[in-house]
Amino acid sequence: MENIFTKKLAILFLLTIFISVGSNAQKGGGSGSRFSYGLMALVGTGKMGNGLADAPDRDMLFTPISLFAGFNMKKFRLGLNYEYMLAGQTTDPTSVAGTNLSGSGSAPGVRLEYYDGKNGFGLVYRLSDTYNLDKITFAGTSAVYKATGGFSIQYMRQLKNKIGIVVDYSTETFTTSLSTGNVKWNRVGLGIVFSNFAGR
Repeated sequence: MENIFTKKLAILFLLTIFISVGSNAQKGGGSGSRFSYGLMALVGTGKMGNGLADAPDRDMLFTPISLFAGFNMKKFRLGLNYEYMLAGQTTDPTSVAGTNLSGSGSAPGVRLEYYDGKNGFGLVYRLSDTYNLDKITFAGTSAVYKATGGFSIQYMRQLKNKIGIVVDYSTETFTTSLSTGNVKWNRVGLGIVFSNFAGR
């Protein structure tokens, strides 16, 4: 069911981008376009675990990539956001009960952003989040954690043309994870962003 939802959201996202490109082409690529899109790549560090014996908190390295597209209302943009994230555990597994939470995840969501032409502030709300562990469990099965309601807070600063830097804080609690306690992760990241949102 969730795969179908993700596919539908991805199709809607691609259609939004195509509409945006077509709108820009008709207007000569000017800043008056009502649709905009972008790409964001980050590197971040943080913690992941549940603080209990089966999944103690450990240090993680996160590398997310996000695609977004939206409808512009002067200095505000409301649209869709899709994030794919790789996470690697940097804490030695032997120091956290032999566990390793390295894996990959995907999270479709909605995005609200303010941009004044130089500085931007964004809020992303995850409609769903699915995280697949690289390592199999003791039972020999693959572990999949699921959640809804995680969020990201971002600050963006334009550097040149449509390219800028972004500082990100994100957090998520997987309500479908371990029976002893929900696994939670958080990250603080820095990265680059490309967007044609003019903010005018």
